[in-house]
Amino acid sequence: MAKTSGNYLNNIFNVLNEAVFIYDQNMKIKYFNDAAEKITGHKRDDVLEQQCVTLFDKSLCLNNCSLCMTVKENATKGNVQFKSPFIRKDGSRGHGTFQAGLLRKEKDGSLEVLVALTDVTEIDRLKQELKESNSFRNIIGKSPMMGELFDAIRNIAVYDSTVLLNGESGTGKELVARAIHHESPRADNKLIKVNCSAFSEYLLESELFGHVKGAFTGASGDRMGRFEEACGGTIFLDEIGDLLPKVQVKLLRVLQEKEIERVGANVTRKVDIRIIAATNKDLLNEVREGRFREDLYYRLNVIPVQLPPLRTRKGDIPYLTQHFIDNWKGLHRKKIRKATDSALGRLMDYHWPGNVRELENAIEHACVRCDSETIKPKDFPAYLTHSQPAQTIRKKRKQLTRESVLEVLSKTGYNQTQAAQLLDLHRITLWRKMKEFNIAPR
Repeated sequence: MAKTSGNYLNNIFNVLNEAVFIYDQNMKIKYFNDAAEKITGHKRDDVLEQQCVTLFDKSLCLNNCSLCMTVKENATKGNVQFKSPFIRKDGSRGHGTFQAGLLRKEKDGSLEVLVALTDVTEIDRLKQELKESNSFRNIIGKSPMMGELFDAIRNIAVYDSTVLLNGESGTGKELVARAIHHESPRADNKLIKVNCSAFSEYLLESELFGHVKGAFTGASGDRMGRFEEACGGTIFLDEIGDLLPKVQVKLLRVLQEKEIERVGANVTRKVDIRIIAATNKDLLNEVREGRFREDLYYRLNVIPVQLPPLRTRKGDIPYLTQHFIDNWKGLHRKKIRKATDSALGRLMDYHWPGNVRELENAIEHACVRCDSETIKPKDFPAYLTHSQPAQTIRKKRKQLTRESVLEVLSKTGYNQTQAAQLLDLHRITLWRKMKEFNIAPR
C-alpha cells in the first residue's frame, strides 16, 4: 500500500460507504477501510496480510473467482463487476456487489488490486420477501389461503407419500404438482405428466405401463411406459377420476407394491416413483356411485390437498393480472405495462367459474385488443364487460361512509389489505376511498 496510500487516499477511502480493500498478487489484503470493518465485522488488524478467503466462503474459492481472475488477467479488460456472498466476522453470510480493478502493476510482477464492496444483503432480502409474498414456484398468490397452500407444499414435498390434489378446473393443479416435485428430494429427476382423460382405456394402459412386441395390433416393438420413465422421479396423474375399472386395478398394484407389468408381458418390474394425482371430481361421490374403486380412493387420498377457487381469493387477482401481463407472449411487439384501477375493479367483481385459467385467457384477450400501454375495461371480453351493470357496482361502493371505513380499519389495526377484504373491495378502491374521506394511513 506504500505507493498508493498515504493520508490523502486513506481519508478518501474512509469517507466512502462502500467497503474498500486492496490485495496484492498473492491475494493478501494490504488495505482495509473503515466501512469494510463495519460491513464485514472484521477488524483491520485481523485481516491485513491475510488472504482474501478470510472474507469469503472457502468452498466458493476455486482459485478462479472474479477476484483471482482480476490478478491473473491484470484487469486488461477494465474493471470487473460481479455479485458474491461474503462472510462476516460472526460467521453470518452477507451479499455484496463487487467492483475490482487493477490499481498498480510493477515490472517485477508485483501488483495491487482495489476492490469496492457494496452490501446489498438487505436489498436482496427485501426482494426475496417481495417475491415470496406474491409467488411460490410460479404459483401466484398473497392471500392467507395461498400462504397455507405454500406451507403445505413445503411440508408435503419432503416425504414420498402419495398426494391427491382436489380442485375445480383451472385452479392450477399441475402447477402445484410441479412445485411439490421441485421442492422434493426427487427434484433432479423427471416429472412425468399423464392426462388420464386424454386416452382410451387400452391406449392409457399402454401409455402408463408400456407394452411388449405383439401385445396388440400395431405393437411392433417393446415400449417403456410412463411409470418406468418416471423411475427415480415423480409421476403426475391428472384427471384421475376418469380412470376406467381395468386401469384402476393395475394402478392399485403400483401404489401397493411399487411394481408394474408391461401389457402383454408377465415379467414384474420394480418402479421407484412418487405419485401425485389430481381431479376436479368428487371422488368419494364417485365411489358411492360405483364408478371408482374404494380401495384405490383410500390409497390415493393419503395426503389430500384442496386448491381454492379464484372467487374465494380475489385479493390475488391484481398479482395474477400483472403476472399474466408481464408474461404475455406478444410483449415483443406491443408494450403493455399494467391494468387501470377500473379494469382491476371489473376483474374483482366477476365470479370466475373457470378460475385462474379463465383469468389468464381474459388478460391475453385484453392485451391483444389494448390500444395503449394500459388495459382498460373495454379491452376485456364481452362477457366480462357485461357481467354486472356498472351502476350496481357504483351503488354498492357509494354506500360506504367515512364512519364505516374507520370502523373496519380500527378493527384490523389499519391493515388495508384485511380491511379491503372485510369491506368486499379491492385494496386500490379502499385506498381511493380513504383519500376521499381524508383518512390517513397508519
